[in-house]
Amino acid sequence: MNFRPVHRSRYLESFNFSSLTDVVMQLLIFFLLTFSFANTRGMNVTLPKTAVGQPPQRKTISVSIQKDKNLFVNNEAVTKNQLAAKLTALIKVDIDQQIVIRADKDLTLQDVVEILDIAKGVGATKLFIATEAAKEVK
Repeated sequence: MNFRPVHRSRYLESFNFSSLTDVVMQLLIFFLLTFSFANTRGMNVTLPKTAVGQPPQRKTISVSIQKDKNLFVNNEAVTKNQLAAKLTALIKVDIDQQIVIRADKDLTLQDVVEILDIAKGVGATKLFIATEAAKEVK
């Protein structure tokens, strides 16, 4: 039997945190950047709130209307004159596609009805207005 004391090296007597802080900072920057990309849709539309709602069940065509009446079809800017042609081209691919109108809550009802009328005029049959779920206050 060997009763001699075991000599441990003093290799990890002190730990250098500088590399650990570099890794943590890089992870922090990575998550902050990816979070901001995930929330950026390219347009600023504040949806009206609703108590009950459900997301669309299939692939949709998104028509967004900003407060200043700028139009976007699937995140591509269009004018009101180009909207009918763009929707016609997208509906030809699948006649049963749903069209979701994402209108800013500060727009008048007339502005939204004009877009709905254009969509119905090109043959759309499944039209929806997007809303945002209201947060419950407890």
